[in-house]
This record gives sequence, structure tokens and C-alpha cells, in this order.
Amino acid sequence: MCNAPYMRLVTPYVNSRSAGLYLRSIRQQPFQAFSIGGGKMKYGLVNGARHEAEPKLRGACPNCDAEVVSRCGQKRIWHWSHLGKLECDRWWEPETEWHRTWKALFPQEWQEVIHVAAEGERHIADVKNDRGLVIEFQHSPLDPEERLSREKFYGTMVWVVDGMRYKRDLPAFREAVAEGYIVHDSPLCLDPRTRAAAIVRRWAPLRHHVFIDFGDEDFHIAGFRAPEKVLWQFLFNRATGRVVIAAVTRESFMKFCLNGSELQHLTVERHQGPRRRYLRISRRARR
Repeated sequence: MCNAPYMRLVTPYVNSRSAGLYLRSIRQQPFQAFSIGGGKMKYGLVNGARHEAEPKLRGACPNCDAEVVSRCGQKRIWHWSHLGKLECDRWWEPETEWHRTWKALFPQEWQEVIHVAAEGERHIADVKNDRGLVIEFQHSPLDPEERLSREKFYGTMVWVVDGMRYKRDLPAFREAVAEGYIVHDSPLCLDPRTRAAAIVRRWAPLRHHVFIDFGDEDFHIAGFRAPEKVLWQFLFNRATGRVVIAAVTRESFMKFCLNGSELQHLTVERHQGPRRRYLRISRRARR
């Protein structure tokens, strides 16, 4: 009986540059700020101190010092809002539970920090870690020109994008991952050779690192279920000029944000095994 390789997905300690893939560690770049694309503030200033919204409170906006009031209803998450229709940061978007869930993973003093450029332009970086890293958590659609403006303003930054914003994105991305061509094993990198995944096209122009968050959804790669929950990182393949997809463990992403640890990617291990087993896996992959 002849032998043929079979494969499995594993989660080793990986973050390297190889096979022409742009995998430079974000840690090696100058740090700047970390921002969740917020629209309604979690914190206001009450008697000069940061305070979360509670019923019947008034305070000041940390960014522009204008008066803000607490909004604590039944339908929306509690937040601070400027009086009238004034909003002092044009980049804010209506904040969702998705935003708040991410914010809650970080120390309070890192959340909603004012980021000021050299020429005086100000924006609220919803999370800014102690190294100055800026990450933008983006739920709403984003105009390419505004995206470029934010990237220029924050300098070194990463994006975390809500993959559940559009109903079609999850099934299309699943298809792209399941049918994508494996261009590299360690770390696992997929070329999503399908036009179905619109989210890939929307975020493909890569000037900064992009991670897509599909929550707790399961994914299969070449017939194998991903061994843990991941964020999907977009990388640029210099050899082909195309964007490829890598799977980053959620735990390592948080450690990277909190203390600068290396990112961990899923990888492929290939072994020699009976041809019968290889064929069985191949059939599973085509289902």
C-alpha cells in the first residue's frame, strides 16, 4: 500500500515572515493608539472624574468639554450624549453591544482616551493601551476615504471588524475559507479564490493590519474544523499581489493587546499516512 500525506490543524506559537507573506509583527512598529469605533460615549466627566452613564446624571464631554447627559433607557445601552444633536467627533458611530463587549476586556483607563495629533486635531480612541497602540473596532460601513483619514491620523494601528454586520458575509466567508487554496502551512494562509466574500473585497486594500471577528462561529478548512475560536487576519502575499487569510487565536490577540505578546496563528501539519486515510479526508473536504 502506498503512502500519501494527510494533514491536521494545530495552534503553535507562530508569528514570522516566510514564503513571501507580509507577516511583520505589529509589535515591531511604533505604537500609537487603540480605538473602538464608538458613537455614544461610555464615559463622561462628573465633577472632573470619569464616570459611566447612570440615570439622571449630567457631566462634561472629555473631548470638547461640552455638557453631556446620561441616556439610560430600556432599548439602548446606557451612554452619554451631547445636548441637542451636537457630536464633537465625526468618526463616532452608534455603539453596539459588540463594541462594549470588546471594551470591557481592557482596563478602564485604556478606554475612550483622547488622541491628539501634532496639529491639534482630536479624536476619541476608545481603547488606548499603555504602549500607545490604537485599534479601531468597526461595526458600521466605512467609506474608503474616511478609513484612509483614520489610518493617517492614528499612524500605526489595527482594525477589528464586526463580521456579523451583514447577513451574507458569514456564509460567503465560510465558503471562501472552506474552498480557499492553502498557500502556506505555517502559519496557515488561504487564498480566498472566490468573489463571494464581499468583506474580503471591502477590506482588501491593506495599509494596516485587519482582523475580522465572527464571534463564536465555527469554520472548516479543507474539511477540518478549526480547533478553537479565531480572528481572521488579512495579509498581503507579495509573491502574488493578493490578499490571503490567516487565523489568529483570540487569546493570543488579547495577550498581544495587553502586553505585546506574539500573535499565534493556526498552522497545518502534514504527515505520511495510509492512502485510504488520505482519501477519506479528501472526500470530507468536498462535502
